[in-house]
Parts: sequence; C-alpha cells; structure tokens
Amino acid sequence: MSYLQMGLYKLDATSPTPQVMVAAYTGGAHCCEVASLFGRMPDGTWHETSLGQNDGDGLPPVVDAAQNGAAQLQLLDQSFLYTFSSYAGSYAPLILYRYQAGALANVTRDVAYRPYLAARLKEAQQNWVKYGRSEPNGFLAYYVATKANMGQFAEGWRYMLAHKDNQPDTMFGISPCDLKSGNTRNCSKAEQKPLPFPKGLALFLAKNGYITAQQAQDALSGRTQPVPPVAQEGAGHYKPDFSCEPPPENNGVAQMLCQNSDAAKQELRFDQVYYALRYLVGQDGWKDLKQQVILDENAANQRCGLPIPGAVDQTVPDGAAACYSAEMDRLTEAYRARLQGAPAAEQEAARDIDQHIALQQKLIELGYLPAGTVADGVYGEGTRAAITTWQRVAQRPEITGFLSQADAQALIPAVSAAVTAPPARLPGESATPAAQSPAPVPDNAVPPTQNTPRSIWSLWLVCMLSVVGLAVYVFPAVLAYVRNAPKKGLVVALNLLLGWTLIGWGAALVLALAPVGKRQGE
Repeated sequence: MSYLQMGLYKLDATSPTPQVMVAAYTGGAHCCEVASLFGRMPDGTWHETSLGQNDGDGLPPVVDAAQNGAAQLQLLDQSFLYTFSSYAGSYAPLILYRYQAGALANVTRDVAYRPYLAARLKEAQQNWVKYGRSEPNGFLAYYVATKANMGQFAEGWRYMLAHKDNQPDTMFGISPCDLKSGNTRNCSKAEQKPLPFPKGLALFLAKNGYITAQQAQDALSGRTQPVPPVAQEGAGHYKPDFSCEPPPENNGVAQMLCQNSDAAKQELRFDQVYYALRYLVGQDGWKDLKQQVILDENAANQRCGLPIPGAVDQTVPDGAAACYSAEMDRLTEAYRARLQGAPAAEQEAARDIDQHIALQQKLIELGYLPAGTVADGVYGEGTRAAITTWQRVAQRPEITGFLSQADAQALIPAVSAAVTAPPARLPGESATPAAQSPAPVPDNAVPPTQNTPRSIWSLWLVCMLSVVGLAVYVFPAVLAYVRNAPKKGLVVALNLLLGWTLIGWGAALVLALAPVGKRQGE
C-alpha cells in the first residue's frame, strides 16, 4: 500500500460521535482503494464496516444527495467496468448508501435522490458527447441502469436502442457463460460468444438487480411502455408517482402506496398542490419549501406509526393507511391555502386529478413535451416550460406557466368541467409517500436530523482532521525524541521529508522503535 488516508464524517444522525473513514491505495492499473468505516455503537464499542475495494484515488465521497442535511456514502458499481467497453469507455452507475449503527442500506432508488442521479447523469452524458460519443455501449449501459434506478427504465431503454453501436467490439459484452452461476470454466465456445448488446444488457441488469426478470423480458419483446398513474385496472385505480416495479427497497410506506389506490391518489393530489406552490415561490424558495414539506410529512408519519425508510422493521401497522390518508389530506389543504392570491395556480391545483393528468398528456401529444414522457401529474420544470410555450404560441391572454380553467378549456375543450374549488374529499384519501422527498416528488425517504449547523460541523471536522493528521504525521519523530533513539536525527529527516508516503512513515517509525543501548562511558 503506497499511502493511507483518513477522514471524519457525520454519517449516522443517531450517533453523537462522528465516524472515521480510512482508505489505502493498493497499487495497480485502475485499482484499488481499500476502505473501511469505523463507527461507535450505542454500547460504546467501535465497529468496522468494510467498504471493499473500489476504483478511485481517495476516500469514497460523502454527499448530501437530497440537500436536506443528511449524508450518504457514494460508491460505484464496478461490475460495469470493462463489461460493455474498454475501461476508458466505461461508465459506472452511482450507488448511494445510508449508514446507521454499523450497517449500510442501499438507498439509491429512493425518490429523494432522483434529482441528484439526474444531475450526475446529465454531466456524464455531456462528457460522453463532448468526447465524440466513443464506445457508446459503455455509456448506454450506465444510462439505462441509472434511468432504472430513477424509475424510468422504459425511457432509458428507448434511448439506448436509438444510440447503440450495432457492431461493438467482440472483446466486450455479456455472454451466456457470464450469466451462469458457479463455475464458468467449462463453458463451450458458443456459450462464450457475446450476446447482442440489448439482450446482454437486459439480462445483465436483471442479474444485478436493476430491473426485474419480467422487465427484461418485456424490453426484449418490445413491451417497454410505462404504466401511467391511472392503472390498467380501471379509471378508479391509481399508482404513485414513482415506479412500483419494483418499489423502493426497505420502504414500508412506498409498499403501502403501491398497494393502496386511495393513498396513491392523494399523493398525486398533494403533488398537484406542491408543484403549483413550488413554481409560485420560485427557485429561491425551493429549499425552504422542500425542508418544510419534509418536516410535515415526517410528523404525519410519526403520528400514524409508519416505519422510517431504511429501518430494519418496515411493518405498516393496521389502520396506518387510513391514518396516513387523513393526515396527508389535511396537509394538502394546508398547502393549498398558500396559493391564495394566485387565481391560475388555485384553479390548477383544484382541478380533478384525472383532468390534471389528461392536460399533461395533451401537451405530450402536441409536441410541447418530448415523446415518451410519462403523464404522471407532476408539473415540474419541463411541464412548466411546455405550458409557457403553449400559452405563448396559442396567444393566451396571460403567460403564467399555470393552466387556469380558461387555459384548460382551450387546451382540451372536453375539460369544461374543471373545478375552481377544492374537489370533494373521499374518506381515506392521502397525499404523499412520506417515505420520500419532494425534489421530483414530495415524498421524503429521509427522516429529519437534529444535526449541528453544517458550517459549525465543517469547521469542527477541519480542525479535528488537522490535529489528528498532524499528530499521526509527526508521531515517529516525537517517539524518537521521547525514547532518545540512537538515530533520532535520521528519524526526523525521514519523517519530515518522506513521511507523506506510507513507506517513509513506516521506516521512520521502525527506527524510532529501535532498541536504545547504553552509550560508551555510561
């Protein structure tokens, strides 16, 4: 190992003591950083959590992917390296972990982190285009996997089909032999031959848990159209605004929303109000609004006894769905009241949810939103831009970015029944999966933490790292002087000049620990 790095991080919101992350570089081409995380347990003992070997040149990044004060550990799925292209042409999907009490929980699929994944995906795509779209299959495998983690597998699959390399390098790809479990040494030549890229990718993603076997089968048979929020069981059956195929892991609230149509419908209603308010307050107010929604949703969850996403026990208590529906319905009306004074926003937020979705679908059909966009009732920046463009092209009296009652009538004449008052409430209708965050959808998967302000934590961590780092660095020199080692001058020289390398620091320590013999004349 050629060097050692150490850092202090506040990864576990339930622990008063920061965690220590240590990483060492093993050497070798494109390899390897060996890292571990040390945390203090509730009983006072320290526990090591191995982070394994990772391709990189330092400590694994710690990020606040949801921008809510909670920290996640960011690693890469290295199974993508060298698989569909050379190392230089490979892109590895991000994996986000939540750390608590010595355990790591994969939270990559939580809706709270979709904006973060989308931003990293956009950066990677820009980088790929900038350098000439070389070795496209390496990037496209990453693209589809990331889209799958964002609940947008169908969209990612269509993009891949339009940009794939039809004559890839035969050195790379997935073969039937790669898909076997156990010993693969006895594979025949036919089994070692790479499969066509789309088939190999679909089977690879299914094997690695990005999609289900059914999704892979549907993709290969051409059945990749996403299921709209109003599901196939009829116009009265609703699904939440995140993928339930499969639902987010370790998230009992998400499971409940996937199974409870009334709760899912109320979540869509809350989205309707939230995204109207989000557009009304503008970008400067997004952060405060998001944090307030997170606090309100978590308070509602606690009152209903719902499990915290990522916890070991994800059991949803009896009656929790009805409680959740009532709590979130109340929250929906509270946020709706904040739209007063903006008539277009009030009318849009009060519209029947089916009409709300139908208007978004009409914007897709007219080409104001990209083909393949899912009409999910979430009026984010893309939908707002589409509304503004339509209002300008249609020469509407006001260009507000909201669909007023008059706008809805002009866009779809059949929507003449659009209401201007809140729709009648049904017993048991709910609002948002409080298990997720309101960035793309206002359902928060991360419980609010009671951390010290981040600026103070940052200053404290910098000071602690500086003190600990300096103490470790000069330890051999100090030890040599304390023991009056015979070669303490050499120890000091080695420590100061070469102590930044593991070999130099180790040599200085060995000399400092050398036996101290009696000098002549004593």
